[in-house]
Amino acid sequence: MTDAPRIPLVILTGFLGAGKTTVLNRVLGAQQRLRVAVLVNELGRIDIDAGLVRSRAGDVLELTGGCVCHQIGVQRELWSALDDIVRRSRPDIVVLETTGIAEPEAIVRGVEELAASDASRTGAVVRVSAVVTIVDAEAGLGQLARHEEAREQVRCADRLLLTKLDRLTAKSESALAALHQRLHDLNPHAERVAFPDGERGTAGLVSWLLQPGAHGRTNWDTHAHAHAHQLAAATFVDDAALLGDALLLVCASLGERLVRAKGFVHLASQPRRGFLERAGVRTTLTLGEPWGDEPRRTQLVLIGEDLDEVALQRQLWACRAPAADAPMPSRPTP
Repeated sequence: MTDAPRIPLVILTGFLGAGKTTVLNRVLGAQQRLRVAVLVNELGRIDIDAGLVRSRAGDVLELTGGCVCHQIGVQRELWSALDDIVRRSRPDIVVLETTGIAEPEAIVRGVEELAASDASRTGAVVRVSAVVTIVDAEAGLGQLARHEEAREQVRCADRLLLTKLDRLTAKSESALAALHQRLHDLNPHAERVAFPDGERGTAGLVSWLLQPGAHGRTNWDTHAHAHAHQLAAATFVDDAALLGDALLLVCASLGERLVRAKGFVHLASQPRRGFLERAGVRTTLTLGEPWGDEPRRTQLVLIGEDLDEVALQRQLWACRAPAADAPMPSRPTP
């Protein structure tokens, strides 16, 4: 086995039309520090997505004609393409954008088997650092109900990224809350996030998706990780309304690590001030006095073991409720 450090491979997946190429282009257009190589797995014979990505990435290869997790010939093409792009570009990170019907587990298994069977080939110099699944906030609930491929992509994910939140209206509030619950039921361990449009959100997305070594594979890594159990405080301030049920799911995902939480919550479709509190083993979200003339704003302080304020921010961004008069955007944004 080679002693050279293995290059991170991010598998970017998600059901048909979820916004994978849009997310990838947003990231590639904003980042300047890393050498990023991109592999695009097209379902047809025409490389539409690769053409959309090529102007933004330094090195792009397309895999056309089939899904890499289903067809042996396309799998072999993937291994060859990985070898070619690593030797040719010497990238800091490789991103594989899958087809909308991909089964990420089969791709991960293939890369790991290749590494085990032939240390001299590409599998020895790349490692799957994350499976990131894009979920369409507008269509995702129906897709998860109808398509096993969509459910499998969620089950296999280390991280879930909600897109198209800005396309929703207040009428979509209950469906969005149900989507959060369904994603939690399918994969309670995956980090569920969103990044609003604008410079701050884009910078967070770039760091989250591309920073090598920043994120381990929670669903695939069997090694135990030691934690210092050091108490830390994290704050979150946001003017956007939040979904109460989604907020409570984030708190629940922290488990016993969350020791204390307190703060006011701007709840969607609610004229009264919400109050979140974690005391002892109970986390509650109650309603207080009407907001009155003061600005409606969520202001939270969470205290717990090894809390990551940046991570909590992106998870709480995913709890944003649909706007009452959300305009139809020209492009979907994560």
